[in-house]
Amino acid sequence: MHAPTAFADTDIRVRTATSADGDTLVELISLVDLQLRAEELPGALDPMRHALTDTDDGPLSHRRNHFLIAENSAGVPVGAIACGPAKWMSNPNRSPKIMRRRIVRRISTVHGLAVVPAYRNRGIARTLLHQAEETFRDAGYTTLTLRHDRSLTTFYGQLGYTSHNRLSLTLPTGELLSLVDRGWKHAFKILSPAASIATVQGMPTITGALSD
Repeated sequence: MHAPTAFADTDIRVRTATSADGDTLVELISLVDLQLRAEELPGALDPMRHALTDTDDGPLSHRRNHFLIAENSAGVPVGAIACGPAKWMSNPNRSPKIMRRRIVRRISTVHGLAVVPAYRNRGIARTLLHQAEETFRDAGYTTLTLRHDRSLTTFYGQLGYTSHNRLSLTLPTGELLSLVDRGWKHAFKILSPAASIATVQGMPTITGALSD
């Protein structure tokens, strides 16, 4: 895991989250419009609380999950990023069972990236995302994915992400795995030379991400 990162021109530092940060992380990620009804939000974020109790000495902060928090000079949390396996990776209707273990070891997802309003436009979100990318790259992951509101296409494009209405991935069998979530755009960034982007059926597609 990375040591806390200090910002050269601000009073912000980034650290990995701990099991004591459950309420803080959920509160920050709740700033993101997850397109859920208010009564659905607690249930959607409960897995994050659970994952925070699952720590080890691996490269990610919490086994297959990685959580970072940005704090100001007074130690007040002002931003966070939450990453880990996506739900589709364990969905039998979306992910072939024989490939699931390999998928969760090679591809991860940003579940939420949030900064409190008073601290936005200071590069905090970019730094949180960049540090998460570096950690997953060092851990041997080939691709980082996310879902975003259509209004953020330019923002993620500037950070090297490819956005499309579908998330498309070629499996080692040659099959095409294609996912769509109504109301969202999918985006991905290649983290390893083993993976690349190709156009398949007219869509930007992740290739080589699961190869041995």
